[in-house]
Amino acid sequence: MKKVFGIGNGILIAATMLSCICYDRFGGLSLKALTATGFVLLGTFNCAYALRFGGKNRKFPIVMALGLLVCMIGDVVLNITFIPGALLFAVGHLFYFVAYGCLMRFRKRDLLPSMVIFAASALIILAVPIFDFGSPLMQGICLVYALVISCMVGKAIANLVRERNIVTILLALGSILFYFSDFMLLLNIFAGAPPITDTLCLFTYFPAQCLLAHAIFQYADAKE
Repeated sequence: MKKVFGIGNGILIAATMLSCICYDRFGGLSLKALTATGFVLLGTFNCAYALRFGGKNRKFPIVMALGLLVCMIGDVVLNITFIPGALLFAVGHLFYFVAYGCLMRFRKRDLLPSMVIFAASALIILAVPIFDFGSPLMQGICLVYALVISCMVGKAIANLVRERNIVTILLALGSILFYFSDFMLLLNIFAGAPPITDTLCLFTYFPAQCLLAHAIFQYADAKE
């Protein structure tokens, strides 16, 4: 069964990345939604495996799968209207943050990397003159979003520091790629950066989500 699910992971990841390339080439909301569905299917597939074979702790795979689903919805909504899409993404990050806490119980020292990342993010948003958010409301939304994603990335890094294994490595790498992708999006939308930032956003976002979804399989495999 492990081999079957492992092959399934490879197929779904390859299909998602192929769809990502097609979306980059042709664009379109329908193709973007199809690509995002790839990592949701991957997460759901692995969640089913984890619930069947992954031991007693079911919270981590379930919450991760929910986070992937919310992010997919946010991904689609973002192309229609920015603020609701960004808020949905923030909720997705909160699901990931909670899932990381289900994996390793939260400790006060876990706050340190999150605080460092958010301080740097806030400084960029508030002080770098190339950004034009158009209104204090939009800048405030970006700050709130930065706080949420900083907490997610910080917790992933804190878990990696506490215990280095394939799951914590995948979660940390996926979270960092997610942060980088969002930073590229920030540059593209609010700083008038060159089109390469949009490409970098795309080709780090979908791999990031695939890494997070695949971590569910690795978690279950370790517990089998």
